[in-house]
Amino acid sequence: MKPSYTREEKCVDTNQKRRLIVIISLLILLGVSTYQHGPNMLLITLVSVITSLVLELLAAWLRKEKLDFTAYFISPLIVTLILPHTITSHLWMVALGLSFGLFFAKLLFGGQDKNVFNAESLGFLFLLLSFPIYILNQKTGNAMGEIFVYTCLAMALLLMLFKAISPYTLISYFVSLLGMYGLFYLINATNPNPLDIIFQTNFIFVGVFMVTEPSTGAKKNTGKIIHGFLLGLMVWLINTQSSNREFAAIYAIMLGNTLSPLIDYLLASYLTKTEIQEITL
Repeated sequence: MKPSYTREEKCVDTNQKRRLIVIISLLILLGVSTYQHGPNMLLITLVSVITSLVLELLAAWLRKEKLDFTAYFISPLIVTLILPHTITSHLWMVALGLSFGLFFAKLLFGGQDKNVFNAESLGFLFLLLSFPIYILNQKTGNAMGEIFVYTCLAMALLLMLFKAISPYTLISYFVSLLGMYGLFYLINATNPNPLDIIFQTNFIFVGVFMVTEPSTGAKKNTGKIIHGFLLGLMVWLINTQSSNREFAAIYAIMLGNTLSPLIDYLLASYLTKTEIQEITL
């Protein structure tokens, strides 16, 4: 006789499988990044993972929650891949930024799947605002390059195939982002080339692993399309108009987090109004 599971237990099991697939994808990308930038990437990873485990296990102990190790590795792996790989001379920044992001964006709101802001983006922006000279002087970006981007796109296909990320959010983000760059490049060839944006920025990686975060994005499929489209538009706008253009995707993530509840609310209000009108008719 097969054991029976409650709806909540099935949901937890599904989320754990989804997170495990994401972790495997990130580990593959970490291997590519290590091949590109050397073993320093593993040192950054070690500091990130230890920091995450200490905070997450402490929070679980204080809340008397069951341990879920699939929830403890995604954030440190993403932070490792978006930080400059030359930050090994300031590894304490890795621990500080990740701690700030996890505490104020995730743990303070109740933990996994309850956060309203993306922890990785918040931690990175904290470092950028606290130590701007150091961060801005690091011209050796990560999560970019042809091998990395091609691998990232392959991981995106697998993640969508296994339903680990939303295709609605990701595809609408890519269409909006590359559509705007492509349009303005056709109008004037002096504008950024879409191929340069794909291979020389971290916008693809951010789209696959941060834009699609389910807890901070819109919940309905229509809302996910709107959310992804707006994020792509904001990345293009910030990248073309801001002096900190290399961090456009990080800024856009934080702005998108503030918009997703509004998208859900307006969409729910519209659907409710439509249903009432149909009943009245």
